[in-house]
Amino acid sequence: MPTTHQWAFSIQREILPRTVFEVSYIGRRAYHLFGSYNANQPEVLRNGFVNEFLTVKNGGESAVINRLTSADSRLRAGETGSQLYRRLFPADFPNNAVATLANRIATQTQSGRLVTDLSGAGNFPLIPFPQYAGAYNVVDSNAFSTYHALQVQVEKRYHNGVTGQISYVWSKSLDTQSFDPSLTVVSSGATQTAGNAPFDIYNRKLNYARSDFDRRHVFQSNFLYELPFGPGKRFMNSAGPLVTRIVGGWQVAGIVRYYTGRPMTVFSGFNTFNNGVNSTVNCNGCSKDIGSLHDEGGTLFWFTPEERAKFSAPGPGELGNTGRNAFNGPPSFNMDATLIKRTRITERIGLELRGDATNLTNTPTFGLPTTTLSSTTFGRIRDVVNSSSRKIQVGAKVTF
Repeated sequence: MPTTHQWAFSIQREILPRTVFEVSYIGRRAYHLFGSYNANQPEVLRNGFVNEFLTVKNGGESAVINRLTSADSRLRAGETGSQLYRRLFPADFPNNAVATLANRIATQTQSGRLVTDLSGAGNFPLIPFPQYAGAYNVVDSNAFSTYHALQVQVEKRYHNGVTGQISYVWSKSLDTQSFDPSLTVVSSGATQTAGNAPFDIYNRKLNYARSDFDRRHVFQSNFLYELPFGPGKRFMNSAGPLVTRIVGGWQVAGIVRYYTGRPMTVFSGFNTFNNGVNSTVNCNGCSKDIGSLHDEGGTLFWFTPEERAKFSAPGPGELGNTGRNAFNGPPSFNMDATLIKRTRITERIGLELRGDATNLTNTPTFGLPTTTLSSTTFGRIRDVVNSSSRKIQVGAKVTF
């Protein structure tokens, strides 16, 4: 049964009149969480298949692959299984896609039977459930997560026309899967959600990394300020009716948010270990802060050409040295503002004018870049913008 433990500690103090400072720590640990995986993971290491793959890749003859495919009707006269797969799937070998090749051989059928069985090697030499050629998806309760956060907040209660709040959160969320996959399809390939599927179903801890929704630093503030002019205010409180209507009743409010980029996984684009999920990349000399927005001939990229050159695909039977969610995507900044003017026309009638601006600075929040190494657009910021453009709305309201 899914289980969660939570704990928190907070200190609060009034540091100035009507101003409260608060520091909090929040922790959470959860285990036996629902998770999903494809149980049809090809075996390529313990049975030595990766060595047979390397033999064929280097132009040699694999006695094992030749035996597994000896009854394949696609064989030409005098052709071996090693030669057959080099001919039919030449890209598998330079791409180190040993899991792809294992799955091809294990699921190839002929006259209603598996070719491996017709060849005398039985039905299960490489994958446990060959009858499910696509995937054999399983949901269990072996996922787990942790969360730790430091929260700092300063709140100014309303006084003399001023109120506001500033908060900062420094947190870290770790898990093996960042969503509840019940009744869903197990993600595969090189999509960002594919990192939630185990790279190795026999070692779930390989996926224990920053959560998909983790934002290391979050800053938020809001404020409301009544300009100190007009009746009952500090300045010009005894001015004439006309001046009072002009300078009095002004109010400014705003909300500011800043988030660091959410984590992302860089995939090789090849099944070098597991046929369900692409392996992650190797990256030599990469720092955790690699990546920043820059322009290359009118196209936005997240990784520079020098940074992109540091990435490489792992060898057959290997996972990359970067792991899940090892890099950060673009950050997010947004500012909304409101300007309000309230005026009494008569004792019974009032007029309110207001202007609301969303994304006042017109700062775009970009989506994640292309994170598949084998893609021709690797590292390029996609055309998706996760924020709206600046919008200004002006309105008037009469009260009576």
